[in-house]
Amino acid sequence: MINSTEDNLSHIQFAALEAAANGIVITDTRGIIIWVNPAMKTLTGYSAEELVGQSTNMMKSGKHSKAFYQNLWQTINAGKVWRGDIINCRKDGSLYYEDMTITPVFDTDGKIQNYIAIKQDITRYRQAVVALSESEERFRQLINAVNAHFYVAEYHPGQGFINTYISENIETLTGFPRQRFLNDFTFWQSLVYSDDQKSTSENTQRIQNGESIDQEYRIVDAVGIVKWVRDDVHVIAEDAGNLHLYGTITDITARKENENRIRHLATHDPLTNLPNRIMFQEILEHAITYAKRNNLRVAVFFLDIDNFKTVNDTYGHHIGDTLLKSIAERLTHNLREHDTISRISGDEFTIVTEQLKSARSAPNLAKKIHTLLEGKYQLLEHTIDVSVSVGGSIYPDHAEDFETLIRMADAAMYKAKNSTDLHYVIYQPGDDI
Repeated sequence: MINSTEDNLSHIQFAALEAAANGIVITDTRGIIIWVNPAMKTLTGYSAEELVGQSTNMMKSGKHSKAFYQNLWQTINAGKVWRGDIINCRKDGSLYYEDMTITPVFDTDGKIQNYIAIKQDITRYRQAVVALSESEERFRQLINAVNAHFYVAEYHPGQGFINTYISENIETLTGFPRQRFLNDFTFWQSLVYSDDQKSTSENTQRIQNGESIDQEYRIVDAVGIVKWVRDDVHVIAEDAGNLHLYGTITDITARKENENRIRHLATHDPLTNLPNRIMFQEILEHAITYAKRNNLRVAVFFLDIDNFKTVNDTYGHHIGDTLLKSIAERLTHNLREHDTISRISGDEFTIVTEQLKSARSAPNLAKKIHTLLEGKYQLLEHTIDVSVSVGGSIYPDHAEDFETLIRMADAAMYKAKNSTDLHYVIYQPGDDI
């Protein structure tokens, strides 16, 4: 169903991508550009009209080997995210460095249909690194002019880690005095977000063993703001176990927010903000895997609004949209913690119920869903009687795979919809799927 409210929400979300400070490029599977945001003109010098329809090869600098690009394409063609630094060429022929993340976007069948690249200009950062050999004052000015914090440290067996240099912009990043970090190497670890402390501690042990590390994690600054950082440390080992550490910490919060925004747009319905069909499949497959490992059951319910087309035709699509949002709100506010709701098409919703104790409880849950949604809805100036049809199937009682379970739940729903007296049906062996 195409409607004005969904179009408006999609327009707002699209506008957010256009306003992003980082360059964003969407291509097809061949690398042909189909959309860019305005920040790409600032980054490359090319207008959107000059970029759209062209291959991303037009920005190649000639500074990377064939193997570099083969690795990049092998990664994204396998459905994985590629991230790294790359040298590209602007319209005026000048070279620039960018930190680039390429994320595959899948269609409803799980096939790659597009790639989305987020590009951050790190040319000034690279220039600062090259300038380290210049005077100390120039070094200080350049280092503090970029969105990165630099540090130098040593490790001595029996004495531990000691910071020997900390760039001044550590204060901008964290809100804490630079001297706190110089006095105590472990103070940085105290800023690490609680969920990331285990992985960063493990990586500190790897550094202590002489291994260079590139990691991403969150910190909490002096006023409680959570920030994403990329921590890249190069380790040089000496005899007797002594180590020299040369590290760069970059604030990547904006990049992470863009990645999360794009991921949310790709996996959620813009009208109700519920997971969409793509996310529903991931949720159900994860639930099946968990249930198999823990000897549990999973129920999947399909529900459809009866005569929804009549609501649209009689009152208009804006009322139909309001009804869909009301259905989503009732489900969200009244179901259990282990119930995940998705909108998979026009007036069809799904519910995945994890940790189902007994197959006998499935009809009661279906009845609860029907009772919750059945009745009168006040939609702006209109009061409308609404009825729904609910169908369900159960893992592993009815099937053990995603595709069969959803076909069974869908068949049960249509059995209820085509019945004169049934409003909810749990699949039974022998039902036509």
